[in-house]
Amino acid sequence: MAWTSRSVSVMGLCACLTVAAAPAHSGVIPLNQFLEFSFFDAGQPAAGCAPADPGGDFCVPGSGTQFLNAPPWTFVAPLGGATLIVTDAFTAGDRFQVFDFGVSIGLTSAPIGAGSCGSDPVTCLANANISHGVFALAAGAHSLTLTAILAPTGGGAGYLQAQVAQIPEPSLSALLTAGLLALYGWRSRARRK
Repeated sequence: MAWTSRSVSVMGLCACLTVAAAPAHSGVIPLNQFLEFSFFDAGQPAAGCAPADPGGDFCVPGSGTQFLNAPPWTFVAPLGGATLIVTDAFTAGDRFQVFDFGVSIGLTSAPIGAGSCGSDPVTCLANANISHGVFALAAGAHSLTLTAILAPTGGGAGYLQAQVAQIPEPSLSALLTAGLLALYGWRSRARRK
């Protein structure tokens, strides 16, 4: 068969339509929003929640949360950095190892006893029986994944949130000191002239 510009164009169009028809599952996550993930047995990587992640389990929507799509979950932390919060949900007993670009950045706390925190991530964070962790992240790109290291009931759901790090505001005494130093420097330069 001789290739003509028309046959190449038709083949190119078919390839473009095939790519466009494939579902996009980018893992880019918004900052300052609790997002729900699912997990299975201990030792297995966590997934998003179906249908956002076809490989994930079906999740019960949490209070004010969104479902995560397929990992890795990526974002860019601003100049001041970010804080990553990870918490188990529903029934106590699960624990997670957190990875950034495949390198462990730590474990969530060990779960204590039994109990339940339901589907509100804020309530789960406040419950001492539930495993959770807070991790400082530097400015720049991040690619997050999780692995359940404890999953006594064979899986479940949890939440994560990447927050913009709070830059402390300068105290009044620091501002006054800076102002006095600036005034002293200005007066010194004025005397030399």
